[in-house]
Amino acid sequence: MNSVKLLLISLLLFSISGVSLANDNNQSNAVVIPQIFEKAKQNDNWKLAFLTAKNAQIVFMNVSPATNPNNEIGKETHPFDQIIFIAKGQGKAILNGKSIMINPGDIVFIPQGVEHNVVNLSTKNPLKILSVYSSTDIPANSTYKTKADTQ
Repeated sequence: MNSVKLLLISLLLFSISGVSLANDNNQSNAVVIPQIFEKAKQNDNWKLAFLTAKNAQIVFMNVSPATNPNNEIGKETHPFDQIIFIAKGQGKAILNGKSIMINPGDIVFIPQGVEHNVVNLSTKNPLKILSVYSSTDIPANSTYKTKADTQ
């Protein structure tokens, strides 16, 4: 499973050519991010835009009663693809009305237009996820402490 995660992240990072990191020529750079799952586990905010490119974004999320009293992402659909990596905690993914248990090391692949939700099954422990979007979901460098801050 680790090799699958590494491959998916490598492919994502390879495909990000518009990452906003300046160099001497004022060009964008591709990046390698060591221990990204450890960084995701450290996020205590509802959403944190970790890395944003022209057509892709990595967002850390902390799904917990402290960040959203409903303890879930909430039912949503996107006009772009999304991949969710589970870094910490246990939950369930609801994809087109079907529930599937999720644990650390799992990924949830969500093609555009698929109705989905992710629910934290613990009221004591947060569900920490790393979400990869094939477009941008929130403004670059954004941090939202709670879900209410996004509305």
